Order: sequence, then C-alpha cells, then structure tokens
Amino acid sequence: MSMIPSILAELESASHAGTLKRYEKIQETQPYYGVPMGAISRLAKSYVDQSDLVLPLWQTRVLEAQYLAIQIAKGKPNQLAVDTIQICLDETVSQNVLDKFTSLILSQRSDARKWERELLASDSPLFQRLGWSLKGKYFAGKTATPSEIEETLSTIEVQLQTAHPAVQWTMNQCLVEIAVTYPNYLEQGLTLGHTLAVYADMKVPKGCTSAYAPDWIQALLRKRK
Repeated sequence: MSMIPSILAELESASHAGTLKRYEKIQETQPYYGVPMGAISRLAKSYVDQSDLVLPLWQTRVLEAQYLAIQIAKGKPNQLAVDTIQICLDETVSQNVLDKFTSLILSQRSDARKWERELLASDSPLFQRLGWSLKGKYFAGKTATPSEIEETLSTIEVQLQTAHPAVQWTMNQCLVEIAVTYPNYLEQGLTLGHTLAVYADMKVPKGCTSAYAPDWIQALLRKRK
C-alpha cells in the first residue's frame, strides 16, 4: 500500500532516545524505531477509520507499526477479519505487542471466548499466555458462573507452579482477577496464592506492587475502596 512508507517515515521521525534505550534494555523484538506510545496513539487519530491499513502495517514487522495497527483497529474490533487475526497471531511477533493485541482487540470482540479456547488449546506457551489473558478478562466482566470459577481455580491450583514462565504470569493474573472480582472466592484466592507461593520472592521496586497473588489482591482491593 502506497501510504505505508510515509507512515513508517513519520514513525521513524518520532524516535525518542529514552524509548530506544528502554527497548534495548529489555531486548525488545526488532526492528523498532523507539517511538513512545503516546506519539503512536496521537498518530493513530489520523487513521482511525482506515482499517485497511491494519494488515499492511502489521506485515512491515516494525514494532511501532504493529502498535499503530492495534490503535487503529481497537475502535471497531469486531470488524477485523478472522484471516487478519490469524496472521497477526504470529509467535515471532513481540510478546508485548501480542499482549496488547489480545487486551485491546481480542478481548473486546464478540467472539473473544472462541479465541480464548483456541489459544489455550495451542501447544505454544506464548499463545497459551494469551488464552489465559482472555480468560482473566472474561472473569473481570463479572459474568462467570460458580462452576466456571471453581473449574478455573482447580486448574490454577494444579498447573500454576509448573507452568511455563510466559503462561504462569497471565494464569496468576487470572487468579488475582477472580479473587478481587468475586467476593465469595476471595479467601480461596488468597489461600491458593499463599500455598502456591508463586512470585513470593519477587524483588519489587519501591512504589510498585508485587505479582505475588496475596499482595497483588490486597493492593487491588485497597485501590478499589
């Protein structure tokens, strides 16, 4: 598409030394320009109704172009074609990009639960991670049945300690979401977190919240009050 080179040039011109340094530090997936997310969001406003740009932007493989594609698509997530989604769900794409794609696009679609099931059934830990992220979003919606909650807590109890690190993070996040969203399962969530003790020894910078489930749950409860 003829617009893509000019968009890439605009992204590259917005490169920021601090963002570049951060991406280098975390060994972000290349290629990238080091553009702050705020600048990408502002640029997306110029292309808000041009969903035809999503796929060609994604296929450039440039990190910021993929973030821009997500910003363009998030306003009407149900309009994104299934074939496009399947292309976007690529293991070679940055985990951070895929996390945002899942949070802003897949979780907002009417068929989000279908994608949850497909991703959880994958052999790929990266895709399983996204499936657990969608499951957590579902529970955050306050519509889960007791049987769904109990089945999920049982799965977490058995799998959390030995899960692949990428999966472990969003599975633990799902445990936290259940505990803070459904008061009847708060004590069970806290007990599970204490018993499994995943992230209990995590070193946390001052002012940040630990991913250790009991601490995370209590922090969210204080915030919600």
